Amino acid sequence: MHERIERGDSLRAIARDLQLSRGTVNRFARAAEVDELLLAAIHRPTLIDDYRLYLHHRWMEGCTNASALTREIQRLGYRGDVNTVRRHLKPYRNSAIPATAPLPHLTVRRGTDWTVRRPEHLTDVERKGLDELCERNPALATTVEYARRLALIVRDRRSEHLALDVRIADVRLDGQRELRAPANGMRRDRAAIQAALTTPCTAGAVEGNVTRIKLLKRQMYGRANFDLLRRRILLSP
Repeated sequence: MHERIERGDSLRAIARDLQLSRGTVNRFARAAEVDELLLAAIHRPTLIDDYRLYLHHRWMEGCTNASALTREIQRLGYRGDVNTVRRHLKPYRNSAIPATAPLPHLTVRRGTDWTVRRPEHLTDVERKGLDELCERNPALATTVEYARRLALIVRDRRSEHLALDVRIADVRLDGQRELRAPANGMRRDRAAIQAALTTPCTAGAVEGNVTRIKLLKRQMYGRANFDLLRRRILLSP
């Protein structure tokens, strides 16, 4: 593929000649070496990714029966079959137990969810995954701590002015560089944040109507004049 790209062939032509999708050709074209493609294949998400840590700890506790472990993780939400679990446990049976417990397949969404959720609402697998991830990355551990403090203030609607000021000051002075810009923004909007935490008023109804009007506008682009749009806005539920 790289040779043909160097000759000036288009990705569409290469995909047609090799009977591959353009996405596959594009992925191969972006890879500088074969190792990049192999690494991507190794870390491809699977059904068992979320339960690797749980299976590791259960094996270390002495439970080596694949069928029993399958039933346990099925109660946690696993949708695969016992054969997948057996294949995952095969290296363990060959005395190739990893030195460290494997983390579940991580995404930005999953890491954010673990961070902002109440610690007591996390499963054992999620809690262990987040703890081990923080141990491996001290900068992330600091970020998780600040995020949880802020989530606690917002979730419990704490009205103490000092609590919010202390959190913002901590992040601006000691937090990661990526967190300082949001902290400065919170300091500038401190009055609005404090009002949101202390008053029962909300802009939700207004924002909902704004979203409804934008939807009506998009539906009518190039099809009607302002008078009809006005009527739809006034008469639509």
